Amino acid sequence: MRVRFLLFCVIILAVCFWLLWHRRTEAPGTAVSPVVAVAVTNQNPVATPRATVAAPVPSAPTPAAAVAPNTPPTNAPSTVNPTAKELLQKPIDFYGQVFDESNNPVAGASVAFRWDDLTAKDWTQTATTSSDAEGLFSLQDKHGATLTVSVSKEGYYTPQSGQGAFHYAFGNPNFSSDPRNPTVFHLRKKRKGESLIEKDFPPGMGQIWQLHHDGTPIALNLLEGTQAPAGGGQLKLEFWRDVSDRKAQQFDWKLQITALDGGLVPTDEEFSFAAPETGYQPAIVIDMPATNQVWQGELRSRYYIRLANGDYGRLDFYLLPYNGVFTVHSAVNPTGSKNLEPAN
Repeated sequence: MRVRFLLFCVIILAVCFWLLWHRRTEAPGTAVSPVVAVAVTNQNPVATPRATVAAPVPSAPTPAAAVAPNTPPTNAPSTVNPTAKELLQKPIDFYGQVFDESNNPVAGASVAFRWDDLTAKDWTQTATTSSDAEGLFSLQDKHGATLTVSVSKEGYYTPQSGQGAFHYAFGNPNFSSDPRNPTVFHLRKKRKGESLIEKDFPPGMGQIWQLHHDGTPIALNLLEGTQAPAGGGQLKLEFWRDVSDRKAQQFDWKLQITALDGGLVPTDEEFSFAAPETGYQPAIVIDMPATNQVWQGELRSRYYIRLANGDYGRLDFYLLPYNGVFTVHSAVNPTGSKNLEPAN
């Protein structure tokens, strides 16, 4: 029995050895479809030859471009598309002229330039100059995509027309400045101001005041900077808002601003420093139905106000109709003068 078992084991080992030897000596043609490899070195790409197969094998993809032999390493930045680089480095030659509110040239105005070259290491570049006796100034031989110009002078206010942004590459790529027709900037000369009573509603940072959506009035005391009891103060605000659909992007709303025993005149003057003689009305109503083609979801308005005692003032009013949040800045001249420019 023991001899038979040993003989059986020998036969099994012989069969296993024969199978292993037979598998190692198989012809290459019996292998599975080969993979065509591309070796990329510092020489030209070389593809390994295909093995012979019974079925056709799809062509290998075009090899990648060769890497030039013996190319030294470089730290140069990546190449910028020539067209984009040219766009971002437009020549900047700018010519401007400064006038006051009466269109008289302003000499000695300070001019600050800032331009952006998006291809440079430091994008933002700056320079300053001054206007000459004719109010002229210029910036030349610079390159960039945009240019910002700001004009100022001691003793003058800088209005919105005293600064500007000019796009040499974006928005208006055809912009150019002509020395024979310079870009005009304005300053407004400061005059003798008055000691005004200036108040803010709400009176402190971080506070929020809201108008009731059902028309419940809020009265303001412009001389004390506080809310006044019903029928008191100098200014009354009433607001109505359709709250039937809080998710509606447009909704009906209406605002009424009343000068108690006085009057209001709307104005769009940037410097509302001279109150008019006439044109005052007791109340201003702004009615904004949801169907209005120029519907507004935010209101910024400015008014002259004449108080019941004859004093004059000005108001800057802001309202967010969605929730009734509002702010008011008032400036009143308690002397009865129509001059509303603040003292320097």
